[in-house]
Parts: sequence; C-alpha cells; structure tokens
Amino acid sequence: MRGQQSPRLRARPFTAACAAAGIGAALLFAGPARADEHMTLVTKIDVGGNGLGAFDISFVDPATGLYVLSDRTNGSVDMVDAATDKFIGRVSGFQGVVLTNGVANNNLSGPDGVLIIQHKEVWAGDGDSTVKVINLKTQKIVDTISTGGKFRADEMSWDSRHHILAVANNADTPPYLTMINTDTHKVLGHVVMDGTNGTPDATNGLEQSQWSPETGMFYVSVPQVGSDPSVGGFSVIDPSTMKVVTTYLVQNCSPAGLTLGPRHRALLGCSASFGTSPNVITQSVVVDIRDGGIVANIPQVGGSDEVWYDRGSNHYYLAARNHADNTGKISPILGVVDADTNMFDGGPATSTTAHSVAADRISRRVFVPIGFVPPTAAAGTDPTNPCPTKGCIAVYVPSGRDVAFSDHDHDHDDGFGKEASR
Repeated sequence: MRGQQSPRLRARPFTAACAAAGIGAALLFAGPARADEHMTLVTKIDVGGNGLGAFDISFVDPATGLYVLSDRTNGSVDMVDAATDKFIGRVSGFQGVVLTNGVANNNLSGPDGVLIIQHKEVWAGDGDSTVKVINLKTQKIVDTISTGGKFRADEMSWDSRHHILAVANNADTPPYLTMINTDTHKVLGHVVMDGTNGTPDATNGLEQSQWSPETGMFYVSVPQVGSDPSVGGFSVIDPSTMKVVTTYLVQNCSPAGLTLGPRHRALLGCSASFGTSPNVITQSVVVDIRDGGIVANIPQVGGSDEVWYDRGSNHYYLAARNHADNTGKISPILGVVDADTNMFDGGPATSTTAHSVAADRISRRVFVPIGFVPPTAAAGTDPTNPCPTKGCIAVYVPSGRDVAFSDHDHDHDDGFGKEASR
C-alpha cells in the first residue's frame, strides 16, 4: 500500500440528532422533492499511479469514514478518507486490466466487487475467480479464497447476522452466487442460477446484491431471465438454506444496480434502454421487496450500473452512465431520486465511464469514479468528463437543502454492525 498514512478507523461523533433517533425520538423525513435540491461537484481526487481509467465497484463504511474503490488501472483497492477527500493509499496485488487480443477483458480483470466487513477488513473480488481479504490494520492481503469459477468474482453483500458473504460469479455460465463464511473464510456453497431448483434462468449474468437485516434475506439483481432481454428481475435468497425463495420479474429494465431503501423498498438501477426513437424507454424502478410489487417507475433516469441509498439524505444515487432520452441520446449523469416521494431530483452530468457510486451519510459526500479519456480517442469523446486527462474520483455534495434523518437512521443493525459507538 502506498500513501503517507494508513486508513483511520475512527469512531465518528455520536451527535445529539443521532442519539435522539437512536432512542426512538420523533423521526424526521426528507419531505417532498424541491427545485433547489441539486448536487454540486466540490473536488476531484487524483489517485496517482497510472491514473484512473478502468475501475469497478466502490463502497463507503460510514462508521469509519473510509471509501474504497476497485481500481483496475493500478490493480489495487484504493482508499480515501470520506470526510476530508484525502487519498490515503492503495493495496495492490490484483489482476488489473487483462487484455484479450489487445482488448480489455472485464471478465478476467480485477479487482471487481468490494466492501468493508466489521470495519476491519476489505473483501474484494478479483478476475481470477478469487476473493481477497485485506486487513485494514496491516494494510495487506491476508487471504485469497477461490470461488471455483473461471472468471471474475464480482459484486457482493454481507449478512452480518450469520457472517455470510454472497459474491456473484456473474461471468461464468451459468452464473452463480458463492457463499463464504467471513469468520472461517470457508466456502459454504453455491447458488447456481440456471433455471432449476427454483432459481431463475439467468441468461445475462448477475449484478448488485444486498442483505436486509429486516427480512434476513439476500436480494440480487438478475439482468435477464430467460430468452427475452426485456424481462429481468431480482431474486430472494435465504442465507440459512442457500436457496432461492422466489424471483420477482420486471419489464423493460435489465436490473444491474440494487439498493435497499426505507419501508421495505428497493431501487433497481435499470442498465438498458428499450424501444426505438422517439419512444425509447429508459427508467429506474422502485419495488417492494416483500412481494415484488412495483412502487414507482421513474422514467426520467436510467442506464445505471451501481446504485446507492443514502440514509443521511434519504436519497438514492444512481451511476447512470447510459442515461438516455426518448430518442436514445446518451447523456451520462449522477441520478438523484428522493426516497420518500420517488421523484427524480435531477443530477449533474458525469461521464460515460461513471458506472460506480457510493455515498457517506455522515459527511454527505457522494463519490463517483471517472475514467480518463484514452489519448487515442477521437476528439469530442466523452465531452462532459470532468477529469479527462488522468481520471479522478469526483466528489459531489447536496446543496440548497437541510438534510434530515430518514426513518432508517435510528440505531439498528444495518448489515455492517451497530454504529452506536460513532
């Protein structure tokens, strides 16, 4: 790892507002969307090394204020202080960008999925079908766990109750989830999504997953179920049995991102557009995870990969790199959706590379990695890119509003351990 200081696993201040929420005082809600809710670009973090060109998933641990990013250009997990926007350093030892016939092969490249467990370890998938464990105290890879596939171990989520990690082997055929005990580092089993044993016939991989402390279930987005590309869904997996309970289908979405919001809701980040000009459909969908019911269709924003729910602002953030209008014209943005009203609050222009997003609910910062424009690219490529030369981690903050705590901001098990010590 390079950098002048190690990650500061600091206890964040337990404010009076947090304390009131934690003991069940009257809860504040974000309220209706307002015209003055917008995101402002406040800084651009240079990660050094070879710059930032290719990357994958990012994650924030709100208890420690640590932001981590899967940086393929440098073959590392990069670390940033989420309160100060300071680049701390990187842990190398990953596949990096792997070329096949001179072209980057995402299925073999890494790191990929990444998250922080118990505020002490970073778990990151790699392109060789392994999951690597980084000890934040020693800043070293301390274990490498095979998931048994041929291609990358990708997006992941963690059941903090049973200490089970679910990681998607999305590029293998058929795709599957690998379940790993994070105490013993042993593989517990696989959930193969091949249309048998109650699983969906996942014909286009698997994407972002989450674990809900309220239901005790994993939820994973399935971009395509069967032969029809307009039919996708999300599957519910019981970690105790490692079986699919059910799969709920959605139309004209191709779910990639999935994040859990308030009141048993989830936002699905739809990655694809459907139809032809002037009737192109690009959307995001809010669903009820208890029965799969559609709570809201949000046609103003789509083409997303990773999505994030921020309890601090009670908003969803969408890495909508393929956001398109009704004619199919691509205009990449950081999409913002009010989780109370499910209304689209707009979003600043980003980049066609901006497919990753994570927010820190304490500092109110939203982190969006941006890849550099290749020197060989044609003039005018990616015109809204805020850091075209070296790439960067663009940092946005909501402005023009008083941020209120949502109904999920009380002291409870949020999937990464209780945070009463902040």
